Amino acid sequence: MSIVVVVKKGKNVVIASDTLTSVGSRKWSDKYKSNSKKFFQYKDNFIGSVGHAMSKIMLNHALEHSEEEYNFEGLENVYNSMLKIHKLLKKEYFLIPTRKIEQAVESTKVELLLANSSGIYKISGDRHIGEISKFWAIGSGSSYALGAMYHAYNKKKQSAEDIARIGIEAACEFDKSCAMPMDLQKIRLK
Repeated sequence: MSIVVVVKKGKNVVIASDTLTSVGSRKWSDKYKSNSKKFFQYKDNFIGSVGHAMSKIMLNHALEHSEEEYNFEGLENVYNSMLKIHKLLKKEYFLIPTRKIEQAVESTKVELLLANSSGIYKISGDRHIGEISKFWAIGSGSSYALGAMYHAYNKKKQSAEDIARIGIEAACEFDKSCAMPMDLQKIRLK
């Protein structure tokens, strides 16, 4: 698994992640893997994913090669874009349509954090979109990151970047599936 965090504080938004890929007991660090980033840029958006390593590659490829325009500014635009992306992933990327009994809709099978100048958003596999007001984390180290960021957030001297770093460092310290170095991107809010 992994850790990806987003933080919004003041006029800044930050997305950050670790760089370790793990499959079972096997670790694949950035020392051996040159594409170890957990987030990618699409236009003015930074999109981080956890789960299957191919999810990030598949989603990035789909966005970059699609003739469709996707808008990720605001909840409704993010939702509409994810509906279009789900159709594309099913048709062109062979997404397996499975549904558990308790699921209301077919899953896109990706858990994402999105950061741009309009804010930060969490996107679940069922395309539930949440606009994050302060910070959030996804991945196996998310409990550690959330606790550390909660503790740091209300300290006046801590910037969005500082808080994201603290979250990633905590996850990497205590979760066996997370490891440094970290990647970090800072964005200015509109």
